[in-house]
Amino acid sequence: MLFGIDFKEGDKLFIGLDFDCREAAKSLVAAAYARGAAFVDLRYADTFLHSEAIRAGSRGLDFPEYMKACNIEVTRAGWKSVSLFSEAEANVYEDLPTDVAADYFRAYGEIRNLRLKPMMNDEIPWTLTYLPSVDAAVRVFPGLLPEEAVEAYWGEIIRIMRLDLDDPVKFWKEKFDKDAERCSLMDQIGALSLHFEGPGTDFIVGLNPNASWSGGRTLAKTGELFAANIPTDEIFTSPDWRKAEGRVALTRPFVMHQNLGKVPINAWLEFHEGRVVDFGADEGRESLEALFARDERARYLGEVALVDPRSPFAEAGITFYNGLYDENAACHLALGKAYPSTLKKGGDYTDPELLELGMNTSAIHEDMMIGGRNVNVTAVLADGSKHPIISGGIIRI
Repeated sequence: MLFGIDFKEGDKLFIGLDFDCREAAKSLVAAAYARGAAFVDLRYADTFLHSEAIRAGSRGLDFPEYMKACNIEVTRAGWKSVSLFSEAEANVYEDLPTDVAADYFRAYGEIRNLRLKPMMNDEIPWTLTYLPSVDAAVRVFPGLLPEEAVEAYWGEIIRIMRLDLDDPVKFWKEKFDKDAERCSLMDQIGALSLHFEGPGTDFIVGLNPNASWSGGRTLAKTGELFAANIPTDEIFTSPDWRKAEGRVALTRPFVMHQNLGKVPINAWLEFHEGRVVDFGADEGRESLEALFARDERARYLGEVALVDPRSPFAEAGITFYNGLYDENAACHLALGKAYPSTLKKGGDYTDPELLELGMNTSAIHEDMMIGGRNVNVTAVLADGSKHPIISGGIIRI
């Protein structure tokens, strides 16, 4: 993970994790200090704490000042960030009152965004990855015993992360270069919009002329290259939040950072003038309702991403039930906040300025998968001509 943030002697490292990731975090701490780290901090996140506060009826706790100070401190110059998560006890919110949960996470989001906002603006190098918990493994492989499920999940991670190669780091650096080539090609195509067509989907998303395509590695404002996600198989950009039309069917369960209810299965959304105007799901509609109740801009888009339908994530033929792996198995959209780092003209912008530039300023960012081998993607150019991007289950760029 340290190669993904270009970690060097004298850097400070913040590691955010849930409790199932402690053993991996210990190895990361040791490696960072071996490279000359100035300081390493571990900060645990526990879904149980949030769930019990919500169960007690807390709509917005009096969060202490030290939480704010910590989130601000670890995005200052000299810091780098790694997040390790495992979806341990990810279902603890399913039986809680969604109105209380929505209010609680709206308040908590203000604290959390003190760290996330600078990160999404690429002010420091950061990365995240996923390590399976027993809970998650059993969910993915329900027919296996817990220890067998964990072993099977690790088998997929080893394959996808290319940990079975002699030099996985070399593979990922070469992969990041290929992703950069695809981003450059999409910028050259200069599409006005992307048209997604497939079962239950006839959807057009307007691209933002102020934003470029990104993927693989990114240049932080510190001048250092970093990979925000390891592993990754996407290239993405920020669409114009005002321009989305039609109906889109989700091709995988909608696993959010916090599902305030059941995970939506076979969900669909209808957009008009950029806004979600109708939605539904065979199961878990209440989670969608709670998401939209948390933030008035959650009904608008902040990201559109292209993924090869033949990616190793898709080839696994399973639902991973975590956002990182599932988003790299299919083209996807993100409801909520756009990445200001995709703007062609860098700088510090106020939220009103970002909105004027077509960048969504929501406090949430939730990826939902809409692609697959039977979903075609076509770029619509300024002269009305069309350029196939994904067709027949093959990416054309």
